[in-house]
Amino acid sequence: MFTEQLTARGSTARELEDAIPVLALDLDSLKCVEAKAVNFSDWGCKVIGAGLGILNNNIGLKLEDEGEFQRGRVTGRKTDYVTVVFQRDVKPSSEKRAEPRYPVTVAAKVSDLGRSFQLSCVITDASRSGCRIEGKNLQRLPDELLVYVEGFDRPVRGQAVWKEETSAGLRLNWDGAKKIG
Repeated sequence: MFTEQLTARGSTARELEDAIPVLALDLDSLKCVEAKAVNFSDWGCKVIGAGLGILNNNIGLKLEDEGEFQRGRVTGRKTDYVTVVFQRDVKPSSEKRAEPRYPVTVAAKVSDLGRSFQLSCVITDASRSGCRIEGKNLQRLPDELLVYVEGFDRPVRGQAVWKEETSAGLRLNWDGAKKIG
């Protein structure tokens, strides 16, 4: 029943097959919920399950066989899942990024690697390794994408780290542009 509900709401059967049991702990309220996680990367994952509404922004995830929680931040919410970006090496300063982000306003377009899907957007802050974009329907972004920045000769290869309807965070791979040509 649970699997059928998740598949009907947008989680694919393939995702559910690859799902790993996790314990999600809200670090503010200390409430927890058993769930499943998919789409793991060094940057984050998607947590699927019922009862995820108890989770605020700062959470810990514990894999079934691990002894420790991995600190994370909820960056997107839907009825039956949340997207989580992992927080590594938390620094004492208020800025936790390895590189500072700078406010910018640069027109750009993003597309899938096959260049069959394209959305217009605006880069609103940027660093060498990533940026924040704003636009419409950004929750539809593919995980792997190309970023066409106004004034650049080639697109920059990127990965969507988190996605919401009108904003998204991208990790940029400048060497990937050389391979695309």
